[in-house]
Amino acid sequence: MKEPATQKTATTKPTTTPSAKKSAARKSAARKSAARKSWTLLVLLLCVSCAAPGIADAGSPCVVERADMPQGWRPSAEQEKKLAERPWTESEAREAAFSIRTGLREMLDFYARKPSAVEDIWEDSVASLVEVTYSSANTAELDAAASDGARRNLSRLIQPYLKRTPKSVECGEYGEILPLAVYAGSRYEDNDARTARMVKLSNAAAKRCGSLEAATGIDHGPVIAGEKPATDEEVFDLVIWSLLFIEGQLVPGLEMPPGATELPARLWEFLRTYPLPDASTYPGGAHNEDFIENAYLATHIAYIPTGNHRFPLYVQDSTALYQFHRANFYAVLEMGELDLVAEFVDSLRQYGCTPANDRQVLDGTRYLLDLFHAGGDSWMAYREPGEEDAEVESYDFIHKAWTAVLGVRERTIEPALPGTYGGIVRSWLPAPGPSAANPPGTGPSAAGAYPPGRAQAGQSP
Repeated sequence: MKEPATQKTATTKPTTTPSAKKSAARKSAARKSAARKSWTLLVLLLCVSCAAPGIADAGSPCVVERADMPQGWRPSAEQEKKLAERPWTESEAREAAFSIRTGLREMLDFYARKPSAVEDIWEDSVASLVEVTYSSANTAELDAAASDGARRNLSRLIQPYLKRTPKSVECGEYGEILPLAVYAGSRYEDNDARTARMVKLSNAAAKRCGSLEAATGIDHGPVIAGEKPATDEEVFDLVIWSLLFIEGQLVPGLEMPPGATELPARLWEFLRTYPLPDASTYPGGAHNEDFIENAYLATHIAYIPTGNHRFPLYVQDSTALYQFHRANFYAVLEMGELDLVAEFVDSLRQYGCTPANDRQVLDGTRYLLDLFHAGGDSWMAYREPGEEDAEVESYDFIHKAWTAVLGVRERTIEPALPGTYGGIVRSWLPAPGPSAANPPGTGPSAAGAYPPGRAQAGQSP
């Protein structure tokens, strides 16, 4: 999912990029971004035009059988021979639930054995646990364990700041402090002194920066306006900043740089036409490093409307994004990187698709469970082909379990009510179908809007 922009320790602080989050595709220095050329936009437009007819008004974005998919979404004939045809079973559902419990336990145990990992991956040490509870269909005990672990990690990160004064804070610390203030606002009880302290420090850092460009380290205006070629790295960072700026609006008293609250909506309009070429357009297909980076970017773009997959995702939010996930699913599955497969399945589930009502989610979930068993019923013990133990760092251990758990978990998607992250997004990205007078789940079906089998809005997790 997300890799820290800079390794963080007690003595090493990040600079101006968001402290939490770079794509897992950047595990190697060889994975670098390059400015997109104009022909890639043409490729994107051509790919969008090849989307399955009727997607926008199909009633449900989920596809039960491979035969019902357009040809461009299907696996190769050779690949199809390896995919089971049987429907999802209760036994597999129990396996998935066991793998989720195991993955959470592995992450909690890892942080307990290696406390330094919390600083190493910064607020991702909180996200990796708390996101297990988003759109929760888990047991209360599992959610409590994940939430308690997230708070422990958050408290460890915040502790050194409790003696800091606002005057001591520099602009370069904003990307480190803002996410901690955001998590404190949502993880701690109201009126907790730690939240108040982190809000003050974050506000001070934002004031030191003075502008959105200084705070983010990105001259985003020309990029979003199309006046400057954008790299995947810049766009990725803008996606992560947008997530933080939406979350920040929910924290009382938190002040952000001028233009921060407007950035997410502006970025989303830019992303509607941002090139996401299919794997087939790259030399080497889904194994191509540039495609892998682009694919991780696509999965992270889906976090903007969903708030890291708490709230609904609709086909109409971005037909190009939906098409990209569908058309490249089997190429990614054949390439086989656990983390990326898991993120694709995770994104498709947020449309309301499950192993019972969607063939790609079924095939992807089964693939992930096979990898879990190949690791001896352990997500962290699994190694990619050619991956040596010495190459696996703290982030990699956590990332395997984190993404896998999110990929295989069932969910009860949260309603985008006023006063929530989802409510903020839907104020500038209206949901299709049901209106405020016709609440989600009660109105006519729309593509991506509460298809059959989806938990309806208003149900508590």
